[in-house]
Amino acid sequence: MKKQVLPALALCIVVLFFGNKLSAQQKPQDVNSCIECHGNAAKMKEMGFPQFAVTQQEVEKQTKMPASCTGCHLGNPSDSTKEGAHKGLLRLYYVKSKGLQAVTRDKLDKYKPESLEPKGKNPLVELLPKVEKDGKLIKDPEVATILFHDKNPEDLSFNYPVREKTCGVCHPKQVKELKQTAMGHNTKQMLYKTWADKKMGPHNCGVWFVEGYEEISKNTKVPFTKEMSAINQKACNICHVGCLDCHYSPKKKDPNNQTIGSHTFTKNISSQTCYGGGRGSICHAGPEDRRRGGGYIGGLYSNPVGATADIHYTKGLLCTDCHDTTAKDAKLMHGEVKRQAICSKCHDNAVKSVAKSVHRKVSCEACHVQDVGAYTGTFWGPGKMAGIKTPFFKYKEYYGVMKEPILIKDQNGRWIPVKPYAMAVMNQKTDSGLKPGLAWRFPKNLPDLKRTDDAYAFVGLLSGLPSNDNALAWIQMDKLSHKYGKSRKCESCHTKDGEQKQDVSWKYADAGADPFEGKHSVIADKNGLFIKGMQATTEIKVKEGWKIEDFAPWYYLKDKWQVKGNFSIPAAKKKGLYEKEQDRYDNTAKAGDAYHK
Repeated sequence: MKKQVLPALALCIVVLFFGNKLSAQQKPQDVNSCIECHGNAAKMKEMGFPQFAVTQQEVEKQTKMPASCTGCHLGNPSDSTKEGAHKGLLRLYYVKSKGLQAVTRDKLDKYKPESLEPKGKNPLVELLPKVEKDGKLIKDPEVATILFHDKNPEDLSFNYPVREKTCGVCHPKQVKELKQTAMGHNTKQMLYKTWADKKMGPHNCGVWFVEGYEEISKNTKVPFTKEMSAINQKACNICHVGCLDCHYSPKKKDPNNQTIGSHTFTKNISSQTCYGGGRGSICHAGPEDRRRGGGYIGGLYSNPVGATADIHYTKGLLCTDCHDTTAKDAKLMHGEVKRQAICSKCHDNAVKSVAKSVHRKVSCEACHVQDVGAYTGTFWGPGKMAGIKTPFFKYKEYYGVMKEPILIKDQNGRWIPVKPYAMAVMNQKTDSGLKPGLAWRFPKNLPDLKRTDDAYAFVGLLSGLPSNDNALAWIQMDKLSHKYGKSRKCESCHTKDGEQKQDVSWKYADAGADPFEGKHSVIADKNGLFIKGMQATTEIKVKEGWKIEDFAPWYYLKDKWQVKGNFSIPAAKKKGLYEKEQDRYDNTAKAGDAYHK
């Protein structure tokens, strides 16, 4: 190759080729311009890019695969010129916060070209570019996330044609199977076609905007263009999973260990990888720690920050230790993960004990999940998504903690924990016939891999806002499955009249206003489910260009988030037996012994 300056990230990331035989297309060529330049440290230093020097031996040791540069990055190694050699090269992309536009790092002039490796002490954003502020390195606010090169830079979604040319050459079965899985195709999110879908109901994630654009537009009182729809779609697409999202695990280069570096891969998926792997807390940190509030890792990943981790995480268990994959169950497809974990695999005696007790219709997590964080309210109103105006901006940062979840009966009559909170989407014309009351997103007769136990309670089409009127309102009630810890006390469930009440304090820190604080109560009793007294406890200072109803419709709608039904917990029928069990619980808790024997 001629002596010319290489663009940043000419060599990015290698994709997955674990344990399979190397195909003819991917045998390292005897002579190619990739190895001529990047395999020569002196030459790369002379060109001004010593950080991109890497030998074929180092790549093979880090990836644990005999993969060639072109087998993963494509390009044209037979061309000796920079431009020709890099034609069609697959690269790492930075997704800009404004417009969610994917660009290569050489298009962002302020960055010094460098190899991809963790930087900083925050595991949420350790792979994202940093800028200096007040003498500290912080995540660059101009970059939303990074996009590995098995994604489509146009819509940020999965790019199966590219995967088939790279990963799929050696792993055709795995790529084909991944495409069919819920994780590999975002199957469940695609089911949300409109805000008022009779089958699935409204949802916190919004809807699959491109798929349902025509119906959504027809039912929206204000202009909703295809450009607005596309930017919402991009925001959803970031969570599409690819080979690299799970198996690529870049590390800081270690001169004493050649398996560590910017091309490091892993078969064993860490919990941090499931939580976004340092790319800005996407993947499971979103639905678990931001929406449901019962996250696994806690700490910096939680909101509010600092939540206690799940007891299983503190003991060193990975997500895949409880949630089976094809590594443990040959019937599963590659990339398929069992949503429902089986407690009896490790806690057989406890499960058998509960099955014989008065709590046989109470799920394990109903007692063992507490201090639920994340959203305490979410509202879709007019604003800007990635710099583009839209009637559907998600005002979500009402973060707070519910001390104990509310328990409801699932479709099989088993008590499960949920965290009810108010939701609404403004500027709707009709409710499309949705019926008020408790509803389930998936029928109980679906197999585990296709079902969730998530519920919602539709409230109605509410009026009374100064603008953005006709708010389609519901109470979001996702099932909680983490974070396991010590069980809640008996009296927290067994009150005199079966009423469940939780007082929630929260802080708002999203668009439209300076941060302010507030509170509300969630009440579940024999008459229904109610969210009452939602109010600000500090001054709301609305920013220029916003109105309070854009991000806080509750300010005008007050206590309208309520549905009828019996949500009370049955009183203990035998007082003597209850007191005996309560004493036994207290004694075992003091002794550090197990209650279930």
